[in-house]
Amino acid sequence: MTEANMVRGHRKQSVMLTDTELLEMRARQRTFEGAYWRTAIMAVSTGLLILKVFTKEFYKIGITFFVFGLVMLGIAVLRRRTAGDVFDLSIPFQTSGNWVLLTTIESPKHDDTGTAKRLELSISPASSLGPFRIGTSIWEIINFLRERSSFFPQVELKYSQEDPLGVDFIIDLPQNGLNLRCDGTFQRLRCIECYDISKVKLMYQNNDVSSNRTIPTFLLIYKSFGPTYPGEFDAAESVYTLSYPGLSFTFPIPSRHQELYSSSTELPLEFPDGTTPIASHIFVYNGSQNWRQATLPPLSKYIGETNAAAQGRYGKKGRREVDRVIAEPTVGVTLHFPMGGAATATPDTHSEDSSFSNSTSNSTSVRILLRSTTPQDLLSDLGKPSCIFYKEEDKMRIHSVLGDNPTDKSNRNGGEEEHEATSDSENVVSDENAVDKGIAAAQPTDYFFNYFYLGIDILFDGGLHVCKKIVLHGNIPCHFDFQRYKRCPFALRFPQKQSNNSKDEEILVDVDSSPSSNDIPGTLKIQALKKRIPWSLNNGVNDESKKQKPVILTRGSSEQNPFGSSYLTGYDEGIVMEVMKNGCIPTLVLF
Repeated sequence: MTEANMVRGHRKQSVMLTDTELLEMRARQRTFEGAYWRTAIMAVSTGLLILKVFTKEFYKIGITFFVFGLVMLGIAVLRRRTAGDVFDLSIPFQTSGNWVLLTTIESPKHDDTGTAKRLELSISPASSLGPFRIGTSIWEIINFLRERSSFFPQVELKYSQEDPLGVDFIIDLPQNGLNLRCDGTFQRLRCIECYDISKVKLMYQNNDVSSNRTIPTFLLIYKSFGPTYPGEFDAAESVYTLSYPGLSFTFPIPSRHQELYSSSTELPLEFPDGTTPIASHIFVYNGSQNWRQATLPPLSKYIGETNAAAQGRYGKKGRREVDRVIAEPTVGVTLHFPMGGAATATPDTHSEDSSFSNSTSNSTSVRILLRSTTPQDLLSDLGKPSCIFYKEEDKMRIHSVLGDNPTDKSNRNGGEEEHEATSDSENVVSDENAVDKGIAAAQPTDYFFNYFYLGIDILFDGGLHVCKKIVLHGNIPCHFDFQRYKRCPFALRFPQKQSNNSKDEEILVDVDSSPSSNDIPGTLKIQALKKRIPWSLNNGVNDESKKQKPVILTRGSSEQNPFGSSYLTGYDEGIVMEVMKNGCIPTLVLF
């Protein structure tokens, strides 16, 4: 509690309830000025009573009481005028009877010191550090930090602009001394680094590891976590690393003592001068003994831990985390969900009996089929969407009427009929315009089911109420929609070309090969992805005459969207891709 917020009571019965960071409530039975007012009135009344009732021998006593009462009255008036300064809350202090209740809401964001609150973090090796759990998606982490900005006033996201999916993300919390390292491809937390231990309080099994009263020395770490294998000494950085399963501590070694550990397996419990090294960094990770080679835990393990901790706040249980999504142009998508505490779901076999039917609630996969899946199917399989958005206009419709035949138009727009031009001249009858407007108003409105936590949007036809388009989001930095959706781990799958050429009869084919071996991951950049997509399968798209120029997509001004424009490219295979300047694909549309 700061000095400006301290209140001093004049009686032992005074009560002060304090929370220095969020809510301060102060209550006391009697106020300063209230006590002075009552004393002054009593003294003046007593003096007047003595002067009027008693004889002259008691006049001195009466005058004394009267003067004392006037002095107390003056003090009471002075204290009332300066009440706001006494309590220093910029709030007029008002009394009501004998009880006073003053409430002050204080936001740490306006703290004069500009520092964050000191966090108390519990260490769980190979699992978590405080609220941060290994395997959590970057989408969930950033949302968590946004909701608790008072604890995390400064957040910095570091990534590679050229290859954001090939290099780790780092969420730096400089006010808290934490680095959250996330895998670039899967966008999940794989390592937690505490690089400034003085800014947090660390606990392990209800014992202090680092606090205002505890210094994380080598002796304390060894005592708290027990014996382990000899660590590694890095002579280049003068750092000794002590590792436990899923946990590492680094200790800086002074240059004068480096020779003791350069070729020895001794633990630096104590230097020759009697001092002991102090931990400078702490790493929590999953997998190997070295945090640099840390791997992500199986998604099923993460789901089991979050379910046990009751941390799932969205989506249908068992459908909150998707392991992979197989996108098949003109067909639909298959979402594979791992079972919590069990092995990862097996790939869909695409059998004739099940490939065109929605899965049951007990299945580990859900199929969303174009021109087949209904909103009821989706609600049953995935649960309530995060948001429902009604599509008022189609800004891309103008591009679908140029050089399209009826079949292509039906495939691209889900069977929606296009309006014909009424006249090439400017002289259009107003009655005809009114009829056209009436027809447009009578048409049903398409609507989206937005599943932000799955990275998927489903567009339903407003009249037929069947799936019309499927939008998959990659959640790539430098994109306008970054952090709006969790990354959808999609991969493209095209039907395999069956050749009847006699020259191919002698080629050996592995009939047991999984169809997943031909999947094209969505993490590839556009140039590499185009080389692997068999564009010539449908409608002869490799013909230069049928290729379309990319459509430039700009969202707002440079102030609203500082990342610049992207472009759309697509072909008759029922697929449209949005491409960023660095070649990454943040959005994929199936129709």
